[in-house]
Amino acid sequence: MSKIKFSDIRRRNQRTSFFLFLVLFILMLLSLIGNPWYKAPIEWYFIPVLGVVGAFILPAKFGRHYCGQYCPTSFITDGINPVNRAGKILKSRHLRKVFLLLFVGIFLTTFSPWKMGLPESMTQTYWAAAFSKFWVLWIICPFVIAFPLIFILGFWKGGRTWCNYVCPWGAIGVALGKPQLKVTTKCTDCKACTTVCPQPEVLEGAIGRKGGTIDKNCLTCLKCVDVCSPKAIEWLKP
Repeated sequence: MSKIKFSDIRRRNQRTSFFLFLVLFILMLLSLIGNPWYKAPIEWYFIPVLGVVGAFILPAKFGRHYCGQYCPTSFITDGINPVNRAGKILKSRHLRKVFLLLFVGIFLTTFSPWKMGLPESMTQTYWAAAFSKFWVLWIICPFVIAFPLIFILGFWKGGRTWCNYVCPWGAIGVALGKPQLKVTTKCTDCKACTTVCPQPEVLEGAIGRKGGTIDKNCLTCLKCVDVCSPKAIEWLKP
C-alpha cells in the first residue's frame, strides 16, 4: 500500500474548508435577501469568534499551519503555477501591512456589538436596509478584494504570492507565530525542497549539511517534506 503524502492530506483539508466557507457565504447571503430589515442574529457571533481564534490564537501556537493546510483560498492558489516570481516590492511586505490594517478595520466594523442582533427600522426601503448592514462587508470583501487579487497575483507572480506577501492573516501568523519546521543534519543539500517550495527564501540558511530552522513565514504546506529523500525536515519540538 502506497504511503499517503502530505499533499494529499492538504488538498483534502483545503477542499473541505473551501466548501464550508462557500456554504456559510450562501447562508448569509440568503438571510440578507430573505429579510433585509433584521441584522444578523446574535448567534452569528460564532463567526467573529472563529475569526479571532483563526487569526490570533492558532497562529501563536501553530504558526502559519492554517495558511498551508486549511485556508479556503489555498484550494485555488495551489492549482495555479507554483513557480514564485515575486519581486522586491512584494517581498518587502509593505502591501501586507496595508491589507492587515484594512482587515482589522473591517473586522471591528463588521462585528461591532451595536451592529449585530438588533432589528432595523421597518420604514427603511429594502435596499437601504440591506446596505446598512456592516456584516455584509464580511461577505463582499473576500469576493471583491481578495479573490481578484489572488487570481491576478497568482497568474502574474505565482500561485501563492497572495499568501506569502499580501494576505493579512499571513501577517498576523508571522507576527505572532513561531518557526514550525527545522532541517536536520540528514540534509544532503540536494535542494529538491527549493524546487517545490512556493516561498523558497524561507529555506535560505536552513538547508545544508549543518541544518537549521526554517523561517516562520513558512506556510507549512509540507511540500518540502514530501520530496525530501533523506527525511531531513522535521517539526520543531514545542
